[in-house]
Amino acid sequence: MTPLLTIHLLPTSVVSARLAGTVAVMIDVLRASTTVTHALAAGCESIRPCRDVEQARELATRSSPCQDNPTPLLAGERGGTRIDGFDLDNSPSGYTPTTVGGRTIIFTTTNGTSALENCRPADMVLVAAFCNIRAVADTLVQRGQPVHLVCAGTDGEITAEDCLCAGAIGLELQNRGGFDTHSHDATRFAISHYQRVAQDSGQLLAELRNSHGGRNLRKLGFDDDIALAARHDTVDLVPAFDTHSSTIRALA
Repeated sequence: MTPLLTIHLLPTSVVSARLAGTVAVMIDVLRASTTVTHALAAGCESIRPCRDVEQARELATRSSPCQDNPTPLLAGERGGTRIDGFDLDNSPSGYTPTTVGGRTIIFTTTNGTSALENCRPADMVLVAAFCNIRAVADTLVQRGQPVHLVCAGTDGEITAEDCLCAGAIGLELQNRGGFDTHSHDATRFAISHYQRVAQDSGQLLAELRNSHGGRNLRKLGFDDDIALAARHDTVDLVPAFDTHSSTIRALA
């Protein structure tokens, strides 16, 4: 039986019981997914996502630094800006080899880390953005299981950037064959929407800038992050969320 591709435009549409035996992919283009992927590409050892700020601070306090395991970095945002007392915000350009190489990051964001929790019942949980579409598609094809692409949204509302990225992954899988990309309405909608703008990189960037998440970032002065997040296949790496250790690492 051909595995079904299901795109969820918001995490609230995910039914936990339907994730068993599947691969779930969390998508938060602006910016958690993009930042996580860039952090691992920059040599970050691992990322511990937290749903809320208090949990992140408590986890950092409990960590015991040593020569081989320095104090973890606290990173993330609320309302788009760096949390008071944290080392890093959620801007992917700030996650460089000098900043995060060899380090563990405790990470919390408004939407992405929460959406990740909705994916836990799946057999495998991955993180995707425009920067690693091809690498994610490679993994999904290799697994050959039904796939749920989970868009994080912004403050409980559907956002264009996540839907477009889900559509881009869906189109990649559709072109390769082996997945049912036609039986689910939201999946067909997302793929069709991406196809309409994919011919022009300028139009895609404009869509991201004018999305709910994009408008919020532009108001805060993070337009460069939007441009970075719109770039396709710049990272050949797939972040994988280990639900037992609650840790994200690059998939081997």
